[in-house]
Amino acid sequence: MKTKFLSLLIIPLIFTGCASIFDGGSKSVQINSNPEGAKVTISNQEGKTISVQKTPAIVALDRSSGYFRGEDYKLVFEAAGYNPYETHVTSTIDGWYFGNVLLGGLIGMLVVDPITGDMYTLSPMDVNCNLVPSTIPTPAAEPNTNAAPESKPSAESKADK
Repeated sequence: MKTKFLSLLIIPLIFTGCASIFDGGSKSVQINSNPEGAKVTISNQEGKTISVQKTPAIVALDRSSGYFRGEDYKLVFEAAGYNPYETHVTSTIDGWYFGNVLLGGLIGMLVVDPITGDMYTLSPMDVNCNLVPSTIPTPAAEPNTNAAPESKPSAESKADK
């Protein structure tokens, strides 16, 4: 009886990864801008648009793009009267992934966490963007064609000074 009970407790640990157990699933990223209401377009590293939101927003993003492949999201902020702004949210190794040395073993380290993407976390988890107002260039003044041309000082007058 004790053997069955212990095997029921140990078998799940053998076939799971440490990061999957303690920190699994997609991650939510908080996105803010000043001014609020800016459009933010989120694209993955292949250039595919994942989401288009208005700030403030909370977006759930996958941590990987495949087996042992972290993800890199490009966020482009746009608002009328402001310059567009681009930033990135990238995958970094999750500290829980190294718990596989103690708990998850090779199966967790080489199979479970890399396949699920739970070996990664996203950074930053809180994106704040201060948009800069765009400046409208003023038209250049037209040259005055009626004015007398400026006279350049001669070499003699420069030497006198």
